[in-house]
Amino acid sequence: MKNIIALLIFAGGFYGWYLHHQKTQAEESLQAARYQLAEVETSTAARRAEFQAAEKAMSIKTKVNDQKAELARLQTRLQALSTERSSVQAERQAALGAIRQKFIGRTFPLITTGGRDLGQVRIIKMDDSGLSVATTTGVAKVLPNELPQDLRSQFLYSF
Repeated sequence: MKNIIALLIFAGGFYGWYLHHQKTQAEESLQAARYQLAEVETSTAARRAEFQAAEKAMSIKTKVNDQKAELARLQTRLQALSTERSSVQAERQAALGAIRQKFIGRTFPLITTGGRDLGQVRIIKMDDSGLSVATTTGVAKVLPNELPQDLRSQFLYSF
């Protein structure tokens, strides 16, 4: 009987130790699982932040590409307008030249805005830089800003 009681006490102690050991291992496993879960959550948060940053970057990249396309369209339009402007300016210069050619040979009295009296002058040459006129004393160059306002308008010199 003593042996049975001793055996029961020994078996109870062993079983107690076994249960305590199992509990300790379960707690350690639970602690390791909690640590791994925390690491996974941290990693997930980092990946989520990376994903959001990548989404922002893609959004910005899309906007940049849209702006580049708009810029290319505007540059094409600007080039077309520049070509058109050059064409219109050439036509304007040709028209001004044709109109001004009609005044060559015309004679009239001329007093410049500076007060210089050239007397009766005859137009020899007319261009954008001014008039070349023949006077009784020789040939003179009259700049557009030296012409009186009425002659400036008549000869199509505008500033």
